[in-house]
Amino acid sequence: MNNKMLLKTKPILLVCAVVFGIDGIATAADKEEKKITFDDHIKPIFREHCTTCHSESDKESDLALDSYSATLSGGSSGEVIKTGDPDGSRLYSLVTHAEGPFMPPDEDPMSKAKLDLIKVWIEQGMPENSGSKIRRVSSAATAMLTTASAGRPDGPPPMPETLLTQPVLEPNRSAAISALAASPWAPLIAVGGQEQVVLYHAENRGLLGIIPFPEGEPQSITFTRDGKQILIGGGRHSHSGCAVLVDVATGDRIAKVGDELDTVLAADISPDKRNIALAGPQKIVKIYDTVTGELIHSLKKHTDWIFTLRYSPDGILLASGDRSNGLVLWEAESGLLYGELKGHRGAIRSVDFRADSNVLVSASMDGTLKTWDMFESKQIKSWNAHGGGTTAVVYTNDGDIASAGRDRKLKYWDTNGKLKSEFGGLSEAGLEVAATGDGKVLAGGDWNGQVFVWQVSQPKQPQPLAANPPGIEDRLSVASAAQKKLTTELTAAEETLRQANTTREQIAGEHAALTSQQAEEQARLASLRKSAAELEQERTATKEQIAALENKLLQLRGRDEDLAKQVAASNSQQQQLVRSTEATSKKIASLKPRLEKQTAATSTAEQTVHKIRTALTAAQAEVKRITAEKAALQMRAKELAVAAQTAQAKLDETSQQLERQKAESQQKTALEAKLQQQVDALARQLAQLSEQLAAAKTARGAAKNSADATQKAVEQLKRQLSEAEQEALEAAEALKLFQSAYDR
Repeated sequence: MNNKMLLKTKPILLVCAVVFGIDGIATAADKEEKKITFDDHIKPIFREHCTTCHSESDKESDLALDSYSATLSGGSSGEVIKTGDPDGSRLYSLVTHAEGPFMPPDEDPMSKAKLDLIKVWIEQGMPENSGSKIRRVSSAATAMLTTASAGRPDGPPPMPETLLTQPVLEPNRSAAISALAASPWAPLIAVGGQEQVVLYHAENRGLLGIIPFPEGEPQSITFTRDGKQILIGGGRHSHSGCAVLVDVATGDRIAKVGDELDTVLAADISPDKRNIALAGPQKIVKIYDTVTGELIHSLKKHTDWIFTLRYSPDGILLASGDRSNGLVLWEAESGLLYGELKGHRGAIRSVDFRADSNVLVSASMDGTLKTWDMFESKQIKSWNAHGGGTTAVVYTNDGDIASAGRDRKLKYWDTNGKLKSEFGGLSEAGLEVAATGDGKVLAGGDWNGQVFVWQVSQPKQPQPLAANPPGIEDRLSVASAAQKKLTTELTAAEETLRQANTTREQIAGEHAALTSQQAEEQARLASLRKSAAELEQERTATKEQIAALENKLLQLRGRDEDLAKQVAASNSQQQQLVRSTEATSKKIASLKPRLEKQTAATSTAEQTVHKIRTALTAAQAEVKRITAEKAALQMRAKELAVAAQTAQAKLDETSQQLERQKAESQQKTALEAKLQQQVDALARQLAQLSEQLAAAKTARGAAKNSADATQKAVEQLKRQLSEAEQEALEAAEALKLFQSAYDR
């Protein structure tokens, strides 16, 4: 562990060890399993019961059982033993008389003790001798292969469902990003951190789950072709390495292969998921069986550290690249050399196959990207991609190419190598790149431990991801503080809105009153103007009458003076109303900006309140979600400890029952021996004591039947003990994995 790394304690994860007491479980898990081998245990059984008809010199049905290799080869109908599966092995079914023809023919079945040895030997992976390893078949891997798919799975794409979001480690800064991947079908990004892989939603960047990797630092992350599992390769430099296959939805471990002396730098799983390839500083490509963990091939051609591995989507080829510009193609099934691709002048950092398996792209520290034709093993195109070195490359499902380089950029190319977009934002040399299968989202990681995602349509807007996210307690504290702050801001904003609404209503009322007054004054002015016009018309008519009727001059002059006074009074009233109307208009004009300003302030306040309410709702939801995650984490720890305790209790109880039955069996066996002695004595006195002899025989028969029944009970308890031991081992292994990830 880096001594510069500030690690936070996680007391919540120590509850199961302190409260439930798991020391007894550790003891059961540490018991060494007894190894059953062909040479020491199975060969003597076959020699006694089988090799008369099934040997190299007399191979009935073309089956020989007198040697290990011949036994595994099977007979004319194929293999007779299925690794790890006694019930699926024809040989075991025949010797147990589960199906015909019964073996050995015309004989009773072998003793149960011998059949149990054969069963355990098959379950242990059929070790040959004392130097062979036990290879138990992974039931999870076997179940996985029944639903394996090399393309898009039926239904919604796989996403995390029950993963914990509590990080294994919480360092004060992230290390250089050495592993990054995206699901081929789901909006899912996997980021390698310290002793963990973090899963994020590619579109909203939400934390979806954390997969512990207590074996060390992830150096390689690969999704299976159907996106249901993640293969994590890594370890500790100059110490150990392996590859672990994990279920995306549940986080459950399905298989673990490899026991390397150095970290694994590259790993990939075949499209049918049956084989896992890994490589690293040891310069050898190793291929393992996913189900048994058995090493199938060791491929030796590289002369330097191997940085990258990739199976072709059709499963026919395996490509590998090393530090000394070696780029090799292998036949995936046989492990034979298919070809070498020469042309790069620097280390091969990354390779990937196009979806049709016909084209391989390679990224090199010479700065170039090259594409290769798989039919003729020759170069198709080469172009300078990143100054200083190209460090990573991936294909999207539609054939576009994404790359990263030491120029601090990610780049997006069409299938012919034409640049489509550049993505900036990295603070140091880019080390990893990932692209969702639909090509809509890119992710990149750099030397400083920073990870960003980009929408391909928005290359200038990088969004950060945390390679080592904060723990649940920290996230809950931040969310609670945000909720409290937003609640305070909402209260203040709502008060501002209330005051703004009150002021706006006052101004609106004043504006309405003045507008009404103005309308009344304008109506009165119009009426007076109409009256003045009528009076003016009447005056004109009067003047005409004066001119025509001089004899009525005096009367008309008097009338004229009266009308002149009325006109003057009307004009005075008009002037006053004009001045009043102008004053009212000025008031309205001066009030209008205030009304508009207050209306805008009211609108701004309403928007602020809405924004804060939205943020508060999100913060409350985040607090609720993180609280639920914390409860789930506590419940997972409790469930594992309870399961381990229950398994240990069952083991202890079964062991005690077995001891009691053994003691009872010994007592009844002794009674049988004593009665046998009585029978012998009575036999010598047969003539005189025939009735006593008959009674003794009857008693002896009853005792023997009772002893046989007791022996069957002992055998049943032995099977229960074996099952209880297996359950205890599995429970202890699950608890040990949980502790190795979280107990610090």
